[in-house]
Amino acid sequence: MQHVLGIDAGGTKTRALLADRDGTVIASASGPGANLRTHGELQVEKVLHALVERTEGESGVKADAIAIGIAGADRADDQEVLREILKRIGFRERVVITNDARVAFVAGSSRRVGLALVCGTGSIAWGRNGAGEIARAGGWGWHVGDEGSGFWIGERAIRAALRASDGRGEKTALTDALLAHFGLDRIDQLVRRVYDAEYPRNDVALFAVRVAGAAHAGDAVAASILSDAAAELVLAAETVISRLALGGAAGGYDVVLSGGTFRALPPLQQDVTAALSKPGAAILPLDVEPAVGAVRLALEALTAGR
Repeated sequence: MQHVLGIDAGGTKTRALLADRDGTVIASASGPGANLRTHGELQVEKVLHALVERTEGESGVKADAIAIGIAGADRADDQEVLREILKRIGFRERVVITNDARVAFVAGSSRRVGLALVCGTGSIAWGRNGAGEIARAGGWGWHVGDEGSGFWIGERAIRAALRASDGRGEKTALTDALLAHFGLDRIDQLVRRVYDAEYPRNDVALFAVRVAGAAHAGDAVAASILSDAAAELVLAAETVISRLALGGAAGGYDVVLSGGTFRALPPLQQDVTAALSKPGAAILPLDVEPAVGAVRLALEALTAGR
């Protein structure tokens, strides 16, 4: 029997599922984040190679097709780099390389008309209509985009806490939360954390949970940041909906909500759900691993003989 490997590579974690021709998962493995822009080509190759070895070693079989969802993979330059990485670890044919949002969409939408709105360390909206047209919004990375994401929320909160600490901004419980989160005694110690070492993106994204806690406790600054995050995510989704004319789709469309920040911040997911709940829209919080979508894409490549 033939087998496939589906991989979902995120900014924080990478997940691999090896499945048989029926889609039954027979081996799985997890590893650290794998993003070309953030971690570099060598680290991405190391992570992917380790996951392939672990899943194939655990199952005793070799995958005949592979699909990987990774941020930025819909850019031509990144596609080429990833294809070369996969060749070096043994995959030359029946290879699907796509972005993480498409993998989440395939995992959550059976009709494949609609969009995925991903909110994790980063964020992106990606969709497809019945004619096969594709559109995306956001996903430009933490330097210049990823609005509404865990990192975006965390960084906005840190900026607000720093402004409050020196009197330029409204007082907020986020200042004490910032010290506790990073294990600091004084606010000036944060400088060493963010400038004298590799920027702690994951720690910043995780700070979003404390922002939600402060908002729940009544902190106006934290509540405003979460409100802005929801508005940014909704804007990205509505942009894709408009560009693909999904509002007029016969039979409606799916909106798949995926990502660790959505799971960690239920109020954020609830606000986004409420805003996107329009006639014809089925809001579907992803209830399976995104890597399941990669497995399905690999099975399609196997069937097509690619």
